[in-house]
Amino acid sequence: MMDILAIFIAVVAIFFILKIAFKVLKFVLMLGVVALLLYYLMQFGFLSWLLF
Repeated sequence: MMDILAIFIAVVAIFFILKIAFKVLKFVLMLGVVALLLYYLMQFGFLSWLLF
């Protein structure tokens, strides 16, 4: 019985760790996409006023 409980706790812990990691990864990827978009817009002169 203790083995089944330990396996269940481990699976739940892995689920929550992956859920948190997915949120962090999604946030980092969104920041990367926004940074890439700003970079390309600056390169083509659409946001040149940001560079003074």
